[in-house]
Amino acid sequence: MIEASRGLRPLLAGPLRRGVELGAGYVDFGGWVVAFGSAVRMPNGCAGPVRLWIGGGSLEPDAWWDPRPVPRIRLDVDRQWRPDPIRLAGRGSGLTPAGDDILAGYAAGLTLFHGRRQEAEEIAAVAAPRTTSLSATLLRHAARGELPEPAHRLLEDGDPEPLRRFGHSSGRALLLGLALAC
Repeated sequence: MIEASRGLRPLLAGPLRRGVELGAGYVDFGGWVVAFGSAVRMPNGCAGPVRLWIGGGSLEPDAWWDPRPVPRIRLDVDRQWRPDPIRLAGRGSGLTPAGDDILAGYAAGLTLFHGRRQEAEEIAAVAAPRTTSLSATLLRHAARGELPEPAHRLLEDGDPEPLRRFGHSSGRALLLGLALAC
């Protein structure tokens, strides 16, 4: 069974695009990176047995999941700080630097908690050209309120542990960004 994020619908329904493999299950389709086969549902993800053909074939998901959580809790931090996308974008190591993950959490929080999607999209637009293509994709998803599944467990169920354990530092940085947006 192939399960895909609803956030991928425009990409999968749009015109035929060439992709470039980035490794580790990621393919870049002209600045939009899709995660294939991840153990965790991602806002840019497609899970299940997937085959890609060059010159033909198609990918038709059997099921869709909603990458946008419905928050039932609020987060709080002692000190308010507004993350600066120019200073944070691309800062840190890895495919998704910690600075980008903080910005993604903050942008998602602006949209999910306050309905300030335009402001979140502006943050993503400023940060995207300053970082990796994967981070840029995740920032654009976050600006729409679309987050990895471990963030859903926190926001919908109040369980921070899956998000804390997500990635090398991504989960903790996303958590900080979400809290700063509250």
